Amino acid sequence: MIADRYLQLKGGLESALAGLIKLGSEMQRPPEEMDTLQALLRDISEPLLFVVVGEVKSGKSSLLNALFGNEFAKVDVLPATDRVYIFRYGPQEKSTEVSPKLTERDLPIPFLRDFNVVDTPGTNTMVKEHQMVAEDFMPRADVVLFVFSVANPWTQSNWEFLDFLQKTWLKNVIFVLQQIDLREPTEIDVIHRHLQDTAMRRLGFVPPIFSVSARKALLARTSGDEERLWVESGFAPLEEQISFIVTESSTRMLKLRSTFQATRVALEGLNREVRGFLDKIAADVAVLQRLDTLLQTRREQMLRQVTALVREVESIYEETTKKRTTLLCQELTWWRGFQLIWRRTGDHPDLHAKIEANLRQLLQPQMQPAVSKLEIDLRGLWPQTQDLLENQLSPDLQKEARQSVPDFAGQRRELSESIQAAYIDILAGKTLQEQLARSYSQTALWLRVVVAIIAIAGTVAFFTRARSATAAMAALMVAGIGVVIAVFLAFNPRRKVLRDYERQFSPKRTEFSKTLEKQFAKAIDAFCAEMAKKFRKLSEICQTRRRRYEPWSQRAEGLQAKLTELKPRLG
Repeated sequence: MIADRYLQLKGGLESALAGLIKLGSEMQRPPEEMDTLQALLRDISEPLLFVVVGEVKSGKSSLLNALFGNEFAKVDVLPATDRVYIFRYGPQEKSTEVSPKLTERDLPIPFLRDFNVVDTPGTNTMVKEHQMVAEDFMPRADVVLFVFSVANPWTQSNWEFLDFLQKTWLKNVIFVLQQIDLREPTEIDVIHRHLQDTAMRRLGFVPPIFSVSARKALLARTSGDEERLWVESGFAPLEEQISFIVTESSTRMLKLRSTFQATRVALEGLNREVRGFLDKIAADVAVLQRLDTLLQTRREQMLRQVTALVREVESIYEETTKKRTTLLCQELTWWRGFQLIWRRTGDHPDLHAKIEANLRQLLQPQMQPAVSKLEIDLRGLWPQTQDLLENQLSPDLQKEARQSVPDFAGQRRELSESIQAAYIDILAGKTLQEQLARSYSQTALWLRVVVAIIAIAGTVAFFTRARSATAAMAALMVAGIGVVIAVFLAFNPRRKVLRDYERQFSPKRTEFSKTLEKQFAKAIDAFCAEMAKKFRKLSEICQTRRRRYEPWSQRAEGLQAKLTELKPRLG
């Protein structure tokens, strides 16, 4: 195929440029930049323009059919007319009359995607069409084939047509001496020299001249005796010259080279942008990793400090032991104890509520120093993380990282209340309530029996005093013993409750310490979890952006490899 090298270079550059346009569109590059790239693609995508000029019956259509290996220009049909035909590619065969003298022919022939072919009327026909060809097509033609027939090589019409042309349009002109199979080789040599001499005299230079047989060339492409017919056709040198003009000497290659340079510059800019995005993402990921490491380190440090905080709070336990006992003694008087004996459940809600309120009042001021120390640690971590977020993240991610200051006061209050609740639950909660209820319920049962015995003894003493003084005295003694026992039973539960409560202080200290550790650790973990959640969200944003930009980077690198491969071939 003629102009193979040019078409390969053009196809490779079109592919790279189309890929760049698609990538730039996805990356939402500026509209003016995209318009420039689209214009470059349209410019190099224009098919090559071949113009064929010659007398009627000189073999122009046969030459075209042989060049492209396809009988698209019907021999002895179109050339005899006075119309100019331009053959283009179209999905369906159709003809369009552009003007009374110009017809466009769309044909579904693949090679017409790369070549537009202008078939002109014979130069020995009307002159008006020659002027249109000279003015409209010759300046834009990549190759102009002037066809001379060996049947009538001495005609002046071709030379007269050349008078219409400016000298600058003749740089891509090739003289083709057609139908050489109709003459002897010696005659061909004479005609060849005649064309050289005439060209030098009329034009001042000699264009490339090739003697060919289009009939044999077409047969070579379609028959089994390809090698012999191809050599006899003389087409190989002609095709080489056409390819040379298109590839090396035409403005087309200049377009390809300039388009290549513009494409490379645009791709480098786009690649820098993508790499810049990925570098920002990598830097943001590194900052987030440092933040996560900082958070984990500070969390471990604060958890290690929990032991010291617990020790401080434990001292409160010791300091309040006597106060708690005194408080219970004050609240659990003999009269209140006696009331509890006669309650059906042995419980007293008001007593528990008052003890709990007094314990809170006692505990709160002594608990605040330890809780405040933890708050100070948490507040100290916040500025460090904020400094990294605000000063080292990329501006885009900083917008995502905007967040309000944590409610440290609320966290401190929540932690303080949870510790107090645990403290009171251990020292004045259900255990004390159950102990009071159980002890006074049992005492109430026995006390009712004793009271019944006293009542019976008193009754017996009252009714027997007249008949038997001894019996009455015995009954009174029983009643007196009952009273003593009743008094003992009334005071004993109070003393037993106080003694058991005192005895539970030491074992509950361990329980209290473990509860404190859990509460402090829970507060630290909750704060760190909130921070880590924010970091995870930012990390997910980075990963999402990386999944978006990495394919763009890979495609840009692929396009760069294509351009690198094209560069030496473009020269």
